[in-house]
Amino acid sequence: MADSVLERILAEAECTRVLHAYGRAVDWQDRDGLGALLWPEAVIDLGFFKGNAEEAIAFLMANAARSDRRFHAVSNIVLQIRDDTALSDSCCITHAITDDGEGGSGWQLFLGRYLDRLERRGAEWRIAERVFVLNGYHAGANDEPPFLADVDRAEHFTPDHRLFRFR
Repeated sequence: MADSVLERILAEAECTRVLHAYGRAVDWQDRDGLGALLWPEAVIDLGFFKGNAEEAIAFLMANAARSDRRFHAVSNIVLQIRDDTALSDSCCITHAITDDGEGGSGWQLFLGRYLDRLERRGAEWRIAERVFVLNGYHAGANDEPPFLADVDRAEHFTPDHRLFRFR
């Protein structure tokens, strides 16, 4: 009994790590990091994009490159683990600052859920299927107040950025 409880806790921790690492990989445009989270034949359905892992990585990296700043957060993760498969339902928030084409910038905010199926192969968990479900979308002009002028911006993040911590 204790071994099965420990195995479940370890599987939940690893699945949670994968789900959290996804947003970070997209935000930092970390192609290799993202590739390590998706099985090659994974089916990714974001609504505005559908494809396999390779196609999803290309789409997500190109989309991230179009924004000056990105932010992904995943929370309220609920997992159901059965042997080498895990089903996950998690809340997600995605925020981006982009050039508006008129000398300013705008923001977009997506609120939704990721419905995932993760698989363990050997000792490794990765996403095998992801469906994004939209709860809300908001957009507007990026009108940051003057008191934020001296705050560092999370701009142009890539694995080559001076603040990228994992190599």
